[in-house]
Amino acid sequence: MSEDRLNRIADELAIRQVLDEYCLRLAISRFEEWLDLFTEDTVYDVFRQSLRGRKEVAAMLSQAPHGVHLPGAARIDLQGDRAETVQSYLFMPTNDDRWNAGWYLRTLVRAGGDWKIAHTKVKIARTGDLASDEKARGLAFPVSLG
Repeated sequence: MSEDRLNRIADELAIRQVLDEYCLRLAISRFEEWLDLFTEDTVYDVFRQSLRGRKEVAAMLSQAPHGVHLPGAARIDLQGDRAETVQSYLFMPTNDDRWNAGWYLRTLVRAGGDWKIAHTKVKIARTGDLASDEKARGLAFPVSLG
């Protein structure tokens, strides 16, 4: 296998790790560790708002409901030091009964040897109410794995 192919596989693996950590860090890590996945000048488009920079993202999303993020399949289009990704998701909240599902459309860039999220667009495709036996309310966040 060529060195170029090995480098591409290593980049795709590193990007998939960032995508996985996006959901995991919201549930089992401190919020600041989740923010470390983003560039300083990141843009985050959600709920018809465009948040610019980590400070704006932190101000809004640190107040977002806790819940279980279930990431789905991801497509990665790698273009040198930039990658465009699409990943499906399902979110089940702990504070109310309104779940949502859709896609995360992200641009990642190589920054200082690491892959960071430079732009996120959350496209919510569907929302609904959880049945009483499907609620995630019993979970406390962050989740302790110990």
